[in-house]
Amino acid sequence: MAESLVVEVGVAKTEKYASRESGDTVELVERPSGGFTIAMIDGQGSGRAAKTLSLLLSSKAVALVKEGVRDGVVARATHDYLFAFRHGQVSATLDLLSIDLKTRTIVITRNAESPMLLSVSGAIQVAPALSGPIGRYRWTKPSVTELPMQAGLEILIFTDGIWHSGRRTNTPPIDLQAFGAAHFGTGLPAQELADALLEAVMVRDQGKPNDDLAVVALSLREGHTDPPIRRMGLQVQLN
Repeated sequence: MAESLVVEVGVAKTEKYASRESGDTVELVERPSGGFTIAMIDGQGSGRAAKTLSLLLSSKAVALVKEGVRDGVVARATHDYLFAFRHGQVSATLDLLSIDLKTRTIVITRNAESPMLLSVSGAIQVAPALSGPIGRYRWTKPSVTELPMQAGLEILIFTDGIWHSGRRTNTPPIDLQAFGAAHFGTGLPAQELADALLEAVMVRDQGKPNDDLAVVALSLREGHTDPPIRRMGLQVQLN
């Protein structure tokens, strides 16, 4: 990677109100060919059953990524596994966000119900979900977006609890374009971008999320350290 580019990833997630476990799972895995993949899976429903499902599927997807399998094939194989063993009766959403240092691209592979929000060269885009959840139909395929790595690129992907927030009070869907205009291009670290979207949704749900919530933020900015250092962090609040 060029010395002038810093890649940041931030994750923020919480469970449905009055639920002890989140059905959303987010994992970070190092790619054997160089780079990283963030896998985000939202298991159908909520609580322990959804968590068990999302962990099962994330284990399958992460193992394939570690073996060097391409993301599109990972998504199809994970779908085939779920469809074969649950016979189209159970679904899940799957997002793979890959930082490919060999091709110097960001690859976003999705089987999702929610749009994603991104800023490319200063232009804010709300990209709709083009491929539905895995597990329902035999021939489900993922949608794949590949973007060159460049300073200023910012991406937010999230589970459907974010997109469906406010439904309990008949509030219209969150205005992602307005959120992007207010937060993208301001120099916020990726973690603060993820936190800001989660906080906005918590307000819409009056502090009682109607579904499990997970947000993954990625940003690329200019800057370097010498020697180059990779850092990861984790913060969990225990009740």
